[in-house]
Amino acid sequence: MVTVRFYTRRGCHLCHTAEAALRAEQSRTPFTLDIFDIDADPDLQDLYNLLVPVTVLPNGDEMHYRVDTGKLRAALATS
Repeated sequence: MVTVRFYTRRGCHLCHTAEAALRAEQSRTPFTLDIFDIDADPDLQDLYNLLVPVTVLPNGDEMHYRVDTGKLRAALATS
């Protein structure tokens, strides 16, 4: 199964919205969603601190702040 990585942090309203969009798409097109709290890992915090939420598609492309469902669907279709 295809995996999408999602980098988030607690208390982030954009993160909640983005995760809801990912979950909705997951019900349409099954994929594994790996969720990482950047505040639990200093390296991730350095990398993504001001960019969360970050969705990493199977092809390595990143979406910051919001989920572009068209881009997500295209990435899932080609994986």
